Amino acid sequence: MMRNSVARKVARQIEPEAAYQEVGRVVRATDGAFLVASGAAEIEARRAVSCMVEPETDDVVLVSVLPGRGAYILAVLERQGSDVSVVLEGDLHVKLPGGRFVLGAAEGVTFASAKEVGVVAGEVKVNARLGSLFVESLSYLGTAVQVEIEKAKVKAAAFDASVERVVERVKRAYRFVEEFEQLRAERVDYVAKKNMSLRGENTLVTAEELVKLDGAQIHLG
Repeated sequence: MMRNSVARKVARQIEPEAAYQEVGRVVRATDGAFLVASGAAEIEARRAVSCMVEPETDDVVLVSVLPGRGAYILAVLERQGSDVSVVLEGDLHVKLPGGRFVLGAAEGVTFASAKEVGVVAGEVKVNARLGSLFVESLSYLGTAVQVEIEKAKVKAAAFDASVERVVERVKRAYRFVEEFEQLRAERVDYVAKKNMSLRGENTLVTAEELVKLDGAQIHLG
């Protein structure tokens, strides 16, 4: 007798909940609560977790009604406009154990965050016809940088660089300093295969020990 009583109790516990579905139109959407008109009845419903599309007013939706528990919008069936908003609560994790994740859009893709956007990958590639980058503060840490560009233009209020070695190979180089330029080094070596010119309204050469002029011809004045 005891065994039969326990069996009936377990059967009641695992008995599935009854639910029925209705198709209706959203007449009010406020802060995650929706009022759906289905025939002559109005149903207060919440969005189901699996329904990622946020319902809007005048949407035709599928509602699942669970007596004693409430009603849930399972899906948005029809919408007059073409815009769709996917709204989720909490963190979203998309995992692909195998394969690739491709995101495409004809008009544009925008990533926006109030805090941080992170990218972690073994390799990052960016291909674009035009590019713009606006960063208030930029920090880069790396072991090697290789840049091949046809033309570069940099405009900055201040530029500070601290490196161990700089090697530049250019075909032509031009520097235009509007006010003042200063070079301080332990040793300076300038070598020109053909001509070297130093010109100025006033030119001063000062040495603490030795000044040497060596050439086949020396003209002064």
